[in-house]
Amino acid sequence: MTQPRAKAHRRQPDAERPGLARLMLSTGIVLALVTIGSGVGMGLTADARSPDAAAGRDHPAISGAQDAPADRLDTVLRSGAMCGAPARSGGATLKPGVHLASATVSAEFIQSDPPLYDNLGTLTDPITTAAPLAQRYFDQGLRLAYAFNHAEARRAFRMAQRLDPTCAMCFWGEALVLGPNINAPMDEAAAAPALAALATAQQLAASATAREQALIAALARRYSADPTADRAALDAAYADAMAAVAAGFPDDSHIAVLAAEAMMDTQPWDYWEVDQETPKGRTEKIIALLEGVLDREPDHAGAIHLYIHMTEASTTPERAEPYADRLGRLMPGAGHMVHMPAHTYFRIGRYRDSLAANIAAVKADEAYLQQAEVGGIYAHGYYPHNIHFVVESARMAGAGSTAVEYADRLDSALSAPVIREHGWIQAIKVAPYFAHAQFSPPETALALAEPDGQFPFVAAMWRYMRAVAAAAQGDLTLARAEVAAIDDPADQELLAALADAGLPAPQVVAIARKVAEARIARAAGDLDAAVAAYRAAIEIEDTLPYMEPPFWYFPVRQSLGAVLLVQGDAVAAERAFRQALAQFPNNAWALYGLMQAETAQGKDDAATVRAFANAWIGERAGPSLDSL
Repeated sequence: MTQPRAKAHRRQPDAERPGLARLMLSTGIVLALVTIGSGVGMGLTADARSPDAAAGRDHPAISGAQDAPADRLDTVLRSGAMCGAPARSGGATLKPGVHLASATVSAEFIQSDPPLYDNLGTLTDPITTAAPLAQRYFDQGLRLAYAFNHAEARRAFRMAQRLDPTCAMCFWGEALVLGPNINAPMDEAAAAPALAALATAQQLAASATAREQALIAALARRYSADPTADRAALDAAYADAMAAVAAGFPDDSHIAVLAAEAMMDTQPWDYWEVDQETPKGRTEKIIALLEGVLDREPDHAGAIHLYIHMTEASTTPERAEPYADRLGRLMPGAGHMVHMPAHTYFRIGRYRDSLAANIAAVKADEAYLQQAEVGGIYAHGYYPHNIHFVVESARMAGAGSTAVEYADRLDSALSAPVIREHGWIQAIKVAPYFAHAQFSPPETALALAEPDGQFPFVAAMWRYMRAVAAAAQGDLTLARAEVAAIDDPADQELLAALADAGLPAPQVVAIARKVAEARIARAAGDLDAAVAAYRAAIEIEDTLPYMEPPFWYFPVRQSLGAVLLVQGDAVAAERAFRQALAQFPNNAWALYGLMQAETAQGKDDAATVRAFANAWIGERAGPSLDSL
């Protein structure tokens, strides 16, 4: 596995901002064994944006836009989030390593004839071809490339080649999608077909336009027949070449988007300094290119996709919000595009809309995967990521039944062989335990079977869940026994090894222990001990590497605020809740606590009441202080 790159951290409230940087990681690209259900996707005509019935049980109006408060409750304190990708070889990166090539799937799939999908939007790039059907397949390939379904894009480009063997750009397209991207490294097995497709494109370039010749020549800088060639240097050369092409065709939106992506590939998930305000490397140029496209074509799905990624980790992710609101309807059959607005929505506290987007994305992907046995990173990465995002979005908004339902679906999608091969996936495997700890009755949580003992992090979080459930039941003896077993000394070496794979297991286990100790202390009536344990957990939480969804499933400051409020210190409680909202804007749980703290001080702020009413979509009227 590759090692993490430069660090970026979630901005903390000024009163408790940690000195350590945070690493942006993600459970986004997971290798999983999935069970495909039914829904709406490529080739189907139903509306892929509608939430499913499970979500509707929690929130009948989920499909409506979620209006955040005008001031979003202290916008100065708002914080970061992102979702992400596997590591790239050749240099450090922001994501844990998963060796899944984006366009390398079975030969049978690549050689098969793809259908023309009817719900991938209308983006087109007229190329030199005498075959109208070849043009249509080329456009489909380009749309799918923008949607990060590179294997399906390759299949479309190859179909276009068969329809017009003289089409240089049809071969260019295949070579393009065989390369690396921000979510996947260049697979060694992709080098030969990429070079072959590129060579054919070069041979046919004489009959192509000057624009097409420029794109083909630039792509030639990306690949080398030398297997020892430096991948980072090739990526940089391609980015430089595409920047020159973009300068030569300043009003060409497709070229600008391709150039922006080429530059992003030189620094994947590493676009901002630790302050999340100062751009790194080529970031300013990338954003300028994308904003230029969006000024001309605000519905350019490829530009919107990349712009969301470029802004989500910054201090101003809301820049992408108006474009995020457009994206899902532009390509309703492309699950990843339907999902992408959630990167912005989660970041700015629109959890209900994040939930709706991801439920729709899951349905779109399931319908597509029923038709196309694509495998690879799309089926085993992007699809499970959408499920995980459903869990986290539902959880933040209080939609308990949806969170638990999708957490269980996610659990079934992650097999033991996969986890053994990619240990950091244990971070996703524990999501059901967190969901049950937060929403399920104690007896339900305590009835869950013990997990496979070969995965110590998963076992630790199972014990954490049991400790929390036992404390809620008042069985403090069992709760203390579970806490004592959370971090077995025999597991320390294995937990430390997970950190090298991108999962900071020792810190997360330490947080779990402290939070469980705090729950036990509160149940025992020792509020001072509970406060001390929560503060210790917060100190560790503030050093966690960042990922989307987060390694630790809720801001511990909201639990601290609840205990402080019970102690009678409403002022300190309000501060803690506002700090929790700085970490997760519009978090319904912290909003509830803030509402109670303000009421205790005689404030009764109507804005907070409205914000909570808008944010909470759970089955109950609201949470309780005990549940924070």
